[in-house]
Amino acid sequence: MTFTYAAVDQSPDPAQAVVWQERLNDRPAIRTYKERTYELVAGAEPILDVGCGPGTDAAALGMARVLGLDPSSAMCRRASTRGVTVCRGEAGALPFADQTFDACRADRVLQHLADPSAALDELIRVIRPGGRVVVADPDQESLTLHVPGVSDQLTDQVRRLRRDVGYRNGRLASHLPELLTIAGLTDITVEAFPLVITDPTTRSASRRGPTGGTGAASASGPPRSWPGGARPWRTTGRDSSTRCSTSSSAASGPGVAEGSRHGCRST
Repeated sequence: MTFTYAAVDQSPDPAQAVVWQERLNDRPAIRTYKERTYELVAGAEPILDVGCGPGTDAAALGMARVLGLDPSSAMCRRASTRGVTVCRGEAGALPFADQTFDACRADRVLQHLADPSAALDELIRVIRPGGRVVVADPDQESLTLHVPGVSDQLTDQVRRLRRDVGYRNGRLASHLPELLTIAGLTDITVEAFPLVITDPTTRSASRRGPTGGTGAASASGPPRSWPGGARPWRTTGRDSSTRCSTSSSAASGPGVAEGSRHGCRST
């Protein structure tokens, strides 16, 4: 939820936010869409993983070619324990020079930001001509929720609360292709990845609730020496749908959009 992940270090329990993020990343349906985002940046080097969290994706992509960035010191510490090169920073003000990366990736990040368009502009600024931006975010608008014995009126209220209050940009996923087009990217594609949750004991870092689907967008445009004054963080301590017979279920349809930055690749 945005309450926790927009400012992890200021949340009631940053350590638990890290644990929950890692637990969520282990879900089979989550891994499915994540692996697709990996495919979309295959062959790119260097890659910037914006909002890298605990570093699981950066490690999977290959630490030698990825730089992670996250605003949370708790997340940076955890990522560094995996051997990921990571620095603290904000998506809306990336500390890198123009055209630094072959690809940028932002997974479940834009949904929490006050100005997702500004962040997209920054992702595009730091990719090279012909590079790619990949964005993945849940589509809370597509969420369906069923709890036996609970009225549709109440579950509809829960859905609206989750979409409009639980997330700063709960409707963003459906607008990603438009935003990428306005930003000047080309070759934009969209893919959907349904996510079904049937475990009523599932809880987030701050509260219990259903989980929406994920949307990913990618468009074209991580360094051996990181330009722009970025300082690496260092620490010494640091399927589709499946049905089950349970008491409640939540499902929604994630989407993946992909596009490219116009121009010849720089050499």
